[in-house]
Amino acid sequence: SNTNSSNSKSCGENDTRRRMLTNRRIGRSKSAERDEVGLPSHDNPKSNSRVYRATYNGFWSSGRLVLVLAVGILLGYTVLPMIALESRSSLYQKGGSVTYELDSSGTMRALTDSAQERIVEDQKVLATQSLPTLTSPVVMHTQVLSDHRRKKILVTGGAGFVGSHLVDKLMMEGHEVTVLDNFFTGQKKNIAHWLHHPNFNLVVHDVTEPIQLEVDEIYHLACPASPPHYQFNPVKTIKTSAMGTLNMLGLAKRVRAKVLLASTSEIYGDPKEHPQREDYWGNVNTVGPRACYDEGKRVAETMMYSYKNQNNVEIRVARIFNTYGPRMHPNDGRVVSNFVIQALQNKPLTIYGEGKQTRSFQFVSDLVDGLYALMNGDYDGPVNLGNPSEYSVLQFAEYIKDLTKSESEIRKLEATQDDPSRRKPDISLAMSKLNWEPKVSVEDGLKKTIAYFQSVLDSAGEIIPTGPGASKPQN
Repeated sequence: SNTNSSNSKSCGENDTRRRMLTNRRIGRSKSAERDEVGLPSHDNPKSNSRVYRATYNGFWSSGRLVLVLAVGILLGYTVLPMIALESRSSLYQKGGSVTYELDSSGTMRALTDSAQERIVEDQKVLATQSLPTLTSPVVMHTQVLSDHRRKKILVTGGAGFVGSHLVDKLMMEGHEVTVLDNFFTGQKKNIAHWLHHPNFNLVVHDVTEPIQLEVDEIYHLACPASPPHYQFNPVKTIKTSAMGTLNMLGLAKRVRAKVLLASTSEIYGDPKEHPQREDYWGNVNTVGPRACYDEGKRVAETMMYSYKNQNNVEIRVARIFNTYGPRMHPNDGRVVSNFVIQALQNKPLTIYGEGKQTRSFQFVSDLVDGLYALMNGDYDGPVNLGNPSEYSVLQFAEYIKDLTKSESEIRKLEATQDDPSRRKPDISLAMSKLNWEPKVSVEDGLKKTIAYFQSVLDSAGEIIPTGPGASKPQN
């Protein structure tokens, strides 16, 4: 029993010793933790003083840190951007015989003086001419006008057949031209040769919606002009003529710009007077399939003169007769485009009715000259712009067949509703007021048009002409 009691006592002492060692270790660990986190220790006054000094120093270190951060922010917002701007500008400054710039990958590379000079010269050349394209292969050169002579001109429908040729003339005159088009019948390829030019601007927009621009002159040409196209959406055609003209007149009133309306010979309807003079009131079926275009243009003319009389807006009105030439839409269903496309493909030339109805055809360059003369003249009454040379539709089909040396037959189909029986302009007013008359003969104009459509066929392959019914443009 003595042996057992001595063993128990020895074990108890060992346990006590182990607990004391463990407590010491735990105490030292807690003290270390307090020191690390900055907490005072009840067991170690020296440690407490160190903690208090660290806390005091940390407080002032935080203050200095705030001060440093404030100074850094100030430098970041003021000094560093100035340094970066100076560094960026220096990349493009000459350093001896070498100019530095960043390439597309962000790597700095050097341009020799000769390379830099070539770039500058290329930019100068591009700012004074068009670029040749498949649609417009001829290079056109632009004048350089002083600021007080250069006008800001808006052309609605400027990507269309007539509009794009008008843009060419205005650009070559040296003016700043903005084309506004929704590309319903217009085509971007008609103006692609000007897209690089600093004086040219393209705005994709529908004239039935208002737009805010600063311009000096407005040529308002926007509206489908061929029967299949304007009959495709007659409500939209009326809105384009009415609301589009209203929006352009509102713009002209606000910025005090001069506005020219491209009206049409269709306002005469199926005329009882021949040839048609500007004082003839017309003979239009207000509920027929062509009325959306005919009456739309008639109300557009009414709005033009209402704005002139009430708001002193300076206006011009051109009544345009049948026009043809390069950049005509191959699927517009008009006489010239249909006959030429059919003849070049040796397909039947389709005539609606007996072909006795007459038309007068002017080349597009003559029309553009007339529009330009009207805009820059003093006369503000309606003016006929057309070629008085009159052909029956049957006669014209035979003429095109001969010029193209086509083997096509001439096929007569059912006549269309409200097709005018005769159409010929009296241009005596244009001759006296504008000193204008057509210069291009029908034969010369047709040869240029035939060559253009041949190039279209060569690149596009077969083209199926549009019939007389309503049809959406096939761009």
